[in-house]
Amino acid sequence: MTWVRVLMCSIVGVLALTAGLQAPPALAGTAKNQPSTASPVVVAQKTDEPMPTQGPAPVRDLPPGGTAIEDLLLQKGAITMDEWIQIRAEQEYRVADQSRRIDSLEEWKNKTELLPILRDKVNFGLNALQFLYGHLDTQVPEGRSQDSFSIRRSEMLFWGKISETIPRWHILMEFQSINLTSNTPAAANQVGTPTSATFFRESYIDVRPVQSWAPNLNLIRMGIFRMPFGIFTEQSGGLRDVISSPYLTQVGGGGGPGQNQNGTGGSIEFVQERDYFIDVRGKIANRLEYVTGIMNNNNFQANGLVNTTSGLGGANAPKAWYGRVRLFGNDVSFISFTTIQGTSNNAGTLINGRGKGAFDRYAVDFRYTSKIVPGLMIQGEYWQGHDGANATTVGVGANGTCQVTAVCGGSGAPGEMRRTYYVLGKYLFTDGPLENFEPTVMWEQFDPNTSMGNDLYERTIVGLTYYFENFPPKVQSKIQLNYEFRHHQGLGTGPNTPAYNSATDPFANNAFFIQFQVRFM
Repeated sequence: MTWVRVLMCSIVGVLALTAGLQAPPALAGTAKNQPSTASPVVVAQKTDEPMPTQGPAPVRDLPPGGTAIEDLLLQKGAITMDEWIQIRAEQEYRVADQSRRIDSLEEWKNKTELLPILRDKVNFGLNALQFLYGHLDTQVPEGRSQDSFSIRRSEMLFWGKISETIPRWHILMEFQSINLTSNTPAAANQVGTPTSATFFRESYIDVRPVQSWAPNLNLIRMGIFRMPFGIFTEQSGGLRDVISSPYLTQVGGGGGPGQNQNGTGGSIEFVQERDYFIDVRGKIANRLEYVTGIMNNNNFQANGLVNTTSGLGGANAPKAWYGRVRLFGNDVSFISFTTIQGTSNNAGTLINGRGKGAFDRYAVDFRYTSKIVPGLMIQGEYWQGHDGANATTVGVGANGTCQVTAVCGGSGAPGEMRRTYYVLGKYLFTDGPLENFEPTVMWEQFDPNTSMGNDLYERTIVGLTYYFENFPPKVQSKIQLNYEFRHHQGLGTGPNTPAYNSATDPFANNAFFIQFQVRFM
């Protein structure tokens, strides 16, 4: 048995010597892809090459895919090939799942981009939501109070862009005004009946017929909107610096003296804020802005009148032409000139203080926004114009120019030249302890008949505004406090002048208002 042990030891020694003379696995793996070449003969006695010694595990081949952490672990022998394959499979699954998620998001994005609200075709916002507290020093009827709470405005705005040719459509609804405006009968001794809804305020379409003409001929606007007359008339109620509307747009009435033969009593809307119109607008050399068009000249409620197949109903009244040019000194300061020319009618009117006959208005306005004193703004307007004879108020029947109210109804006034003007200044604090506070002062006068004395309306408004958010024209949340010093001289002079009691006239007694507003769009 001894010879068997010797034989086994010899075989083990030969195998060990043969393994020591073989190339390392990494080199063998590389060499198997190379062309076959003659290998040099290696003899056991050769000693110029070092013999392999015990040490780290031999380097393994790395599968394709880079040197990620799992590749390094495989190289070091910390994981097996099966574990490496499992890790790579899980990674590929996650990548595929992420790709599916991205594809789903892209599909959702492509679908939602077609929605009108995301393509700027349909938008909506809160034009103005205003809660108002008011106190009047005037005498009030039994059962009424000098203090009042009310929703001044609750206006929702909808707008969008259809295309470059139709860059804007616009609708505004006043949801707190759900009452009806009475018509004005075309006969004496008749009283109007509620006819026209007042919550329908604005609705217009802009058309840009030739893109290359803009902005010189920027667009054609048609519908109903705030008229481009001066500053206050065109300005949204959610952006005004004082709470009350100026005497320019309405004065008189409201429990005060009624209309009379002097044309100095009753409610007078010297310039209506809204009307039905079609006009052309543009801007030349980025300095001269213009607008010119034709309007129905019968207020925004006219569309609510009953239409007939003859076309004589609805928004149909004697038309008037208007035009305005505005010269900009810089991007925020300007001076404007406005005129309105046409005829008016007392029969069927929906504007207070309008008579039958020639109708005209002339105006100049300005705004100075200081860049030397940031936060300072001053603006003003001057208006003058003629109203036809036998002016009436909405709901009081009238027809014709005669001054006999039993025959033609109305006020019996011969026709008046009217005049009004105001100046407003404000200063916004932008830093310091008074940051976001804005004091405001406004002074105005209205003369209902320039050929007669003792009929002047006068008012001074002292106000303070605090802005919670102020990013006009889109966002403006604020609280306003206004105290109004009011004065009304009377109803004129002459034998036809009626008795006047200033104690019951709200325009002859001071008033205090607090208004909270939210505007967001």
